[in-house]
Amino acid sequence: MVLLYSETWLRGGATLPCQELASEGVVVITVNYRLHLLSLFTLNSVAARGNLALLDQYLALLWTRENIAAFGGDPNAITLVGHSAGADCVLHHIVSPRSAGLFHRAIIMSPRNVWRAVDKELNINASEVERISRAIAKALDCSGKTDRDILYCMRSRSVTDIVSATLNSTWLNNLQPISDNFLPDAEQYLPVSVAEALTSSKMSNIQLDILMGTTNLEAINSHDHYYEDLMKEGPQRIFEYATTKAIPETLRLLSLQEEALSMLIQAIRWEFWGAQTRNEVEKETIAAVEGLARMETSARWGAGGALLAARLARRAMRIYVYRFTQSSQVDIQGRHFNFTGAVHGADLIALLGDALMLQIARRPATDSEKRISSIFRKYIANFVRFGYPDANDGWERYKVGNAYVQEIREGLSNDHNSLSASRDVAFWLKYLPNLSNLLNSREHSEQFTTEKDESRLRGGMVAMSAVSVVLLLLLCAAAVLLYWRRTHRFSLHDDIMNHH
Repeated sequence: MVLLYSETWLRGGATLPCQELASEGVVVITVNYRLHLLSLFTLNSVAARGNLALLDQYLALLWTRENIAAFGGDPNAITLVGHSAGADCVLHHIVSPRSAGLFHRAIIMSPRNVWRAVDKELNINASEVERISRAIAKALDCSGKTDRDILYCMRSRSVTDIVSATLNSTWLNNLQPISDNFLPDAEQYLPVSVAEALTSSKMSNIQLDILMGTTNLEAINSHDHYYEDLMKEGPQRIFEYATTKAIPETLRLLSLQEEALSMLIQAIRWEFWGAQTRNEVEKETIAAVEGLARMETSARWGAGGALLAARLARRAMRIYVYRFTQSSQVDIQGRHFNFTGAVHGADLIALLGDALMLQIARRPATDSEKRISSIFRKYIANFVRFGYPDANDGWERYKVGNAYVQEIREGLSNDHNSLSASRDVAFWLKYLPNLSNLLNSREHSEQFTTEKDESRLRGGMVAMSAVSVVLLLLLCAAAVLLYWRRTHRFSLHDDIMNHH
């Protein structure tokens, strides 16, 4: 079992103690690899190709295949495991032609950028990363005439100088692995992006068993500090942030029409905050934050993960999907929480158990934490050994048309909880798009009537006015006639009476 872990492409994470996982009879290898500019700097040339984190991992896989038998492992049963940015790495290796045959199973835990694996439009292209790399080189006064001159100058700069030159948040967000199809064919490791590979008819089927999953509060990430800032500002600010920024950004991610924004926001607020009024939501900060996190998580990781799982299911041998929902008391940095769901990193803590809990929280795991850890670790160990997580067939395969998601939570039935995961996916991928289309169709219909029929409406009004005048004249004539007839009748009556 080769384990890749870094929280982002810019920094690593906690050192992972794997002794409890190894006690399940699994040989565990952890890999250090380059991050930040040392990994992702590229000039779109052989001299500075980028993607060095992936190449570091590739060499680790080669070493594992050649040497794992000496440690009691099987070179024909290697499982590649990744968490967070490490899970993104696993996705890159799955679609890389260079890594084919180096591992036989893959575990994808809480990938950081799920939507970049399903939406080609969200991928950072090589030209953009090259532009950023050259801008950073210029900031370090390394503007040589050739790529080799630039690299020679960059190597003379200290790590402190390099980090200081990359404090631009836009630069940092866009430093990602790239498609390296600018290299000669023999040198390429990632000819196309994950999103392109999974939708390409040219890509052959993936000869792997895959297990993937997320937590239900992934948005509460130890390195996304805005949640921590929102909790300090209070529930009113959280409510405003959700309405004015978080929900609109999420709708844009799903390419939903902004013309229906107001109604869609109301639907989302009803789904994740219920019938509560604004004042009721604002009474409790923790509940407000958790509602916001559930909303973002269900869209970005729930709906995005469902799309990714469906594409993998069409190509992989077998795929199994989980959602970890056991409530978290600490996160991967040891911070204490009181949420009812599982924050980012809860599945990794459960996998590594008491050893990691002692390291990050400075306390042993509780009895409840130990029980869920034992359950989850056995699932993982079974998958590593056999290619399926549950020997009793209680965990169904994820298939197109049968999107089964195993809930990892103590004390609740799978059927009850899988409905919740299905509801999240249906809400974002079916209900909201249908609502958006309905609202837009209605608006366009009204606009069409206003613009196209305006002249006809004016003509109709003139015609109706003319008809009204004619009817009024007829009414007057009828009144005169009735008066005449009445007068004539009375006159005839008088004549008769006089005659008698």
